[in-house]
Amino acid sequence: MVFSSYEFVFAFLPIVLVGYFCAHKSMLVQNIILVVASLFFYAYFNISYLPIILASIVINYLIGYFISKTFDKKWLSKSLCATGVLFNLGLLGYFKYYDFFVENINSVFGTDFVLKNILLPLGISFFTFQQLSFIISVYKKEEKVEDFLTYSLFVSFFPQLVAGPIVSYSEMMPQFLNKKNRRFNFENFCPGLYIFVFGLFKKLVIADTLNIFVNNGFSSDELSFAAGWVTSLSYTLQIYFDFSGYSDMAIGLGKMFNIDIPLNFNSPYKSQSIGEFWQRWHITLGRALRTFIYIPLGGNRKGKIRMYLNYMITFLLSGLWHGASWTFVLWGGLNGLCIVFEKIFSKLLAKIPKPIKIAVTFLITNALWVLFRAESFDRALAVYKAMVNVSNLGISAVADIAADGIMGLPAPIALAYVFILIVGLLVTVFFSKNVIERAEKFKLTTLNSVIVAVLFAVSVLFISRESVFIYFNF
Repeated sequence: MVFSSYEFVFAFLPIVLVGYFCAHKSMLVQNIILVVASLFFYAYFNISYLPIILASIVINYLIGYFISKTFDKKWLSKSLCATGVLFNLGLLGYFKYYDFFVENINSVFGTDFVLKNILLPLGISFFTFQQLSFIISVYKKEEKVEDFLTYSLFVSFFPQLVAGPIVSYSEMMPQFLNKKNRRFNFENFCPGLYIFVFGLFKKLVIADTLNIFVNNGFSSDELSFAAGWVTSLSYTLQIYFDFSGYSDMAIGLGKMFNIDIPLNFNSPYKSQSIGEFWQRWHITLGRALRTFIYIPLGGNRKGKIRMYLNYMITFLLSGLWHGASWTFVLWGGLNGLCIVFEKIFSKLLAKIPKPIKIAVTFLITNALWVLFRAESFDRALAVYKAMVNVSNLGISAVADIAADGIMGLPAPIALAYVFILIVGLLVTVFFSKNVIERAEKFKLTTLNSVIVAVLFAVSVLFISRESVFIYFNF
């Protein structure tokens, strides 16, 4: 099930909200309702995924529980922690990377190991990182292991289950245990609904419209200069509105249940450097990578050369985390190189005017997203060639980008439609406040009520072309 579906908006969410708050006299019943609902939400997409997440929850809980009981035997608690880390990495490695590594081994060594064509379980990267954090935190004596049901709620809580944000045990558990959060709170519900509806609009109306342009552009055999730029900019905007839309909906849903889910996006395209971009984009992933990879490698504590190497390793693994493909690895590596460059020339770059730094950072990010989206290096190269081929401006070819196969628009109208949409969205991401900033000053006024009603009504009109979120693939 996805947030942007009829089933979720008109059935699942209202039923769960009503059932949960009607049971406010019993935290046990509320926990059961949320856990069962969350597992149903997860299994609805593909029921074959359910045993995997259940096994992951049970095994990680048991490991964490026994670690907490063996602190007096350091060797045993350390062994259990190592077992937990290996289990989670093994689970992720098998389902996400088995075919990738076997395919590359066959290619390099001429072997013929059989590919298993393993179906990637939904959200496995997210709930695996979440539980890794739990295991390590318990080992460090930073957390107390609660009962199994409450732990299951921490992992499976449906607003953030399949695409984050990647939450930590310490920021969620106190909220789940707070009895005040178990009663309906109108002051939380209204801004939560406000954030959710904005996220729904961003996904269904904006991101899914841009998806048409992106698919047409990346599947085209011949792109003109203008069409190449429209293709790349469309994806740059699509992935932002798609994933930030999901994160907004997650935060909004959490707020409806009186749970504060951490911010995952903070206007990333306003960044003045690639380093700043990664402090604003998928914030919780950056936090996890810093905690589990960068800092254990030594961070910036062992000299500049080692720090640069640590950045490169972290971003190469970040690319691999996003997908089992060399295009993702290269994408991660190039981001790492940009950050190393910024570190080396930080004093010189600091003298550049802010607007220029923002523009250059955006252009680099836009170029790198092409590699991220392309299914192969050849497809990425085709788009890159179009983006530098000024001898073939081909402005009229942009009209083909808007073709949805259902309703054909006259070329001039299609051309105007594409350019107005792209320019309008660029103005929005560079100059307007983001949804969370707006929600911080939310007041239940007639104007805000009308805005929410209109955005919701428009979004519902677009639900019929439902598509999954981009980060469901990771």
